[in-house]
Amino acid sequence: MKVMGGCLITFLILVSSSWAQEGSNASDLIARMKTQLDLQEDQVTNISPIIEKYTIAFADLQKSIDDGTINASAIDSQTQGIEAQETQELATYLKPYQLSEWRQMQSQMDQAKGQDSGAAGSDSDQYSNLPKNNSPQN
Repeated sequence: MKVMGGCLITFLILVSSSWAQEGSNASDLIARMKTQLDLQEDQVTNISPIIEKYTIAFADLQKSIDDGTINASAIDSQTQGIEAQETQELATYLKPYQLSEWRQMQSQMDQAKGQDSGAAGSDSDQYSNLPKNNSPQN
């Protein structure tokens, strides 16, 4: 019984630390948005659940990518779909100039993700399912 209790505690610690990481990512993003978009407190209150929801959606997508359960050709469309839904929900609470700034933030985050995945392998390209061209470039 003691071993089973220890396993349960370990499981709960892992689950809570995973949830805390996702929560802190959402919290970090909300803090950045508050500063960069000059959000009012009521806007922060309204967008927080949206950001938390889509932070989880992106984390789930990343898990699918990591464990190979998503078709590589569907990754871009899935990402764009999640981003579009998120922006649509945020548009209810953001002023037009804030929405424009949000889209720029999204673009910067996408570029940062692309650079991170590109750093993993110099031979990787945007579409991993395309054949590699190993001939020298002129």
